Amino acid sequence: MTVSNNNNTKASDLKKKLKRDQELYNPCFKEYNISLKCLEMNKYNYDVCEAHFENYRICKKFWGKVISLRIFNNITPHVPLPEDRERLKAEYIHSRKFS
Repeated sequence: MTVSNNNNTKASDLKKKLKRDQELYNPCFKEYNISLKCLEMNKYNYDVCEAHFENYRICKKFWGKVISLRIFNNITPHVPLPEDRERLKAEYIHSRKFS
């Protein structure tokens, strides 16, 4: 019973780590999950979830530009940390970098 419990704990820890990694390296992880949940809830009817897909595309485009600018300006980490994203989002939106 200990081995089984230990395997469940390891699997659970691995899932948590993978989620943390996704949140760290994918600024649009939340939008991605929302799109997937919409598909599941609507029996994979893509038309019903189009607004969620569009939101995800906009997110990917925005953060792609941010990451490109950070790479160009040699700012590390290239993908902003989750705790910095809201502040950076406001800064980039109000700057001329996205005009």
